[in-house]
Amino acid sequence: MSFHSWWHFRRARFFLFLNKRDKAIAALKDVLSVDPAHELAANSLGFQYGELGEYELAAEQFQSTLQRHPDDANTHFNLGFIRQKQARHDDAIAQFDCAVKNNPALDRAWFGLGISYAALDRRDAAITAFERAAKLQPMNPHALYELGIQHHALGHTDKVAEVVDRLRQFDPKATAQLLAATQSRTN
Repeated sequence: MSFHSWWHFRRARFFLFLNKRDKAIAALKDVLSVDPAHELAANSLGFQYGELGEYELAAEQFQSTLQRHPDDANTHFNLGFIRQKQARHDDAIAQFDCAVKNNPALDRAWFGLGISYAALDRRDAAITAFERAAKLQPMNPHALYELGIQHHALGHTDKVAEVVDRLRQFDPKATAQLLAATQSRTN
């Protein structure tokens, strides 16, 4: 890392701290003009575009980063997340799959897989993904909630009860939400 790329990246972080996103984006572009392989700056720029709702710009940035770093699980996750935001769930699944192949412990990629599988009504695959996310992060109420919803959709009342028991141990709010959601869907 050169001094110039370091300097521009520090400027970008400072501008983000000050909530001056336009200046931060300009500084991140400066980093990449000096050091096109600066992975953190490239991902940060894509993230900023995503935060602005500029999903195609974000996707282009992440795809560009993947050309230089094809095995980077975080970048695959980021691109999957953007594709999910665009409701391009098949594309999201492909990216999340790459992420978990490169880093099987990336729980958020397993969660993303579950969300996209659920959106496509591929409930068994969603359950598998949510189970993996919950195994990696046992106190993740979001993964457990979604796991319960998928089991409920398939009529697995015993599995829903197991998820409720797990949630009850650490998150009463998520437990109440899951109970309400599964009871309202049966009435």
